[in-house]
Amino acid sequence: MKRILFPVLLLFIALLFPQHIFAQEGWVIDNFHSSIGIKQSGEVSVQENINVDFNTLEKHGIYRDIPYVYEDNGEKTYTEITITSVLQDNQKAKYDVNRDGNNIRIKIGDPDKTISGKHQYKVEYIVKGVLRGFTEYDELYWNVTGNGWEVNIQKASATVWLPQNTIKDIRCFQGVEGSNEQCESKKHNGTRADFATERQLLPGEGLTVVVSYEKNVIPILTVERPRTFFEKFIEPLSVTTLLVSLVFGLGTVLYIWYEYGRDYWFANVFSADKTKAGEVKPVGSHETVVVEFGPPEKLRPAEIGVLMDERAHTHDVTATIIDLATRGYLTITEIPKKWLFGKIDYELTEKQKDRTGLLDYETHLLNEFFKNRAKVKVSDLKLTFYDELAQVKKKLYVNVTEKKLFPTDPEKVRTKYLIIAVVVSIVGFVLLMTGGPSEQVFLFDLGVGILVSGLLFMILSQFMPRRSGYGREIFRRVRGYRLFLSGAEKYRQQFFEKRNLFNEVLPYVIVFGLTDKFAQAMKEIGLKPPTPTWYYGTSPFNVSSFGNNMSAFSSSIGSAIAATPNKGGGFSSGGSSGGGFGGGGGGSW
Repeated sequence: MKRILFPVLLLFIALLFPQHIFAQEGWVIDNFHSSIGIKQSGEVSVQENINVDFNTLEKHGIYRDIPYVYEDNGEKTYTEITITSVLQDNQKAKYDVNRDGNNIRIKIGDPDKTISGKHQYKVEYIVKGVLRGFTEYDELYWNVTGNGWEVNIQKASATVWLPQNTIKDIRCFQGVEGSNEQCESKKHNGTRADFATERQLLPGEGLTVVVSYEKNVIPILTVERPRTFFEKFIEPLSVTTLLVSLVFGLGTVLYIWYEYGRDYWFANVFSADKTKAGEVKPVGSHETVVVEFGPPEKLRPAEIGVLMDERAHTHDVTATIIDLATRGYLTITEIPKKWLFGKIDYELTEKQKDRTGLLDYETHLLNEFFKNRAKVKVSDLKLTFYDELAQVKKKLYVNVTEKKLFPTDPEKVRTKYLIIAVVVSIVGFVLLMTGGPSEQVFLFDLGVGILVSGLLFMILSQFMPRRSGYGREIFRRVRGYRLFLSGAEKYRQQFFEKRNLFNEVLPYVIVFGLTDKFAQAMKEIGLKPPTPTWYYGTSPFNVSSFGNNMSAFSSSIGSAIAATPNKGGGFSSGGSSGGGFGGGGGGSW
């Protein structure tokens, strides 16, 4: 009976705990310790000490896989790894370094010699591009061991060094990739942080550490994307084939632009009618631009900004803020620096709640600024307003389309042609990969031609929106208004006759990018406009300094409302084992 029960019991245990019995490959990692130094230069030096026991197995050595490309939510981050030293049992070891997918593989050992028993490996390397910056701190998020080992790691530990006493917080995770199991053995003294696992790590498990430290004490380095498949394999193509591909692609996309991307217009400006499309503007045709002393059709600054380049920019929105201030909807108050090297802040105060007569994008902008509040600091808008900025731009596109300045929403036109370009590029890439650089030459060359066409089309898609015939006529008049503002010193009479003209034109000056030139013109004219009732600075009003004030305010609020936060780190998102940089795994051979 015992003879029957004993094998059955062993089988039951094996089925219940398969990872403990079958995952072993006959050897084990006794200890894995990593010493990680964050340098003042922004580089990170890593020294890995890996003690293994091959038992009676005959092995050449081990290999270590370290990722150099990381993917997060479809976005790729690249790092640069430089191997500086590889030792086996404190002696220089033979090793090869190769790229394997997104990893580099360090293969250690002599192919002509086998070893067994206990051995120590020491791998040293320097890595760039693994430090990350966040709003309140910077961070090293490092997978110490990697989760790709197929053997047990009896003990894993890590030490992280910083050049200054700047560590703010530390975290430590152990287990399979994505595990939130924390290893409680962790401590730091401001400069050094120590971590260790509480138990042995099974195959597929790893140790990950997170260290946050004071912001801006160490530079955040970035690594550019390495050469793509297309860049590497373009070399086998003959010059003739490459030229034919480029000519084919360029000719195709230029034809599409010629047919569908040129503005409509009315050859006779007196026949301009917003209810009619007009005809396609001939290439090389010219229009007479006459000075205009006011914005045509009473267009607001942001509308003119979109009409000028067919795109809603952040500075179009900042010009709208100043425009709303000059019209009495809000005031801007300058807040002095708190210390010598600090930054000037600004406070926006709501002055009028009635939105009657405002355009949709203007109403949305004010409503979001003063949602449940009467005042807001520009600094408080940073990292919180980017979604609303996108909505303001979206409503601005709708507005200029409804006014018949464009036959179709410019952003939708760009998106449509960009999607077509992406599809064409994918088709070309598939053909290129199918043909290969030396096998099916026709498919490869055809793929290159289609891919080049798609890539060029991606660029041209940004220029595919076109103005309506009516919009083209208004655009001509807008250029006339810009002539007036850019040569203001020639028209001093208009400014002297209407003293408030300075305040009225200021938002348009900003959207045209003429702030400094306009301020200098006002100084030459000798005009002393009344002190603005909507801007409260820290020094007495004068035209020259006011131009600088407006430039500074536009830059400050433009940066604030467009700023987007990082997606999260080892602290803000909770973190997990296998996250961050580092990682990979290894094995024996």
